[in-house]
Amino acid sequence: MKTFKLVALTLLHEQKQDIPLIDGLMINKEDENKRWLVEAYIEQTYRELFTSLKENGTTFDALVTISRTTNDPAHVRATVRSVTLMGERISVLMDATIVKRSNLAEVVLEDLVQRGLHGETLLQQFKQQMHTKKG
Repeated sequence: MKTFKLVALTLLHEQKQDIPLIDGLMINKEDENKRWLVEAYIEQTYRELFTSLKENGTTFDALVTISRTTNDPAHVRATVRSVTLMGERISVLMDATIVKRSNLAEVVLEDLVQRGLHGETLLQQFKQQMHTKKG
């Protein structure tokens, strides 16, 4: 198994939502199913969201970035294994599988098109998000 620092987490469930990380890690289980264990240490603000996902057994898509924020995110499909209260914060443990390795431009463009953007608005939002994601 290999462990990596999780530096960014974006949920793609119902709406795109960046989850600010206090800390996090990803463990590659190195199995034939490309399974990963993801831990996000975050503010308690997100407790209800992740508890609901766990209780409902919801499978959701997310973008995860490891090591450096300038790395392209990987698209994963995940389920919440546990939500643990740790003082004023929570630890969310997720089981994830890599869906596809996308380059950042494809991920951003797909999201914008799914939101119904087109024309000049699409182009402006694409440029803005690419600049923001690349740091």
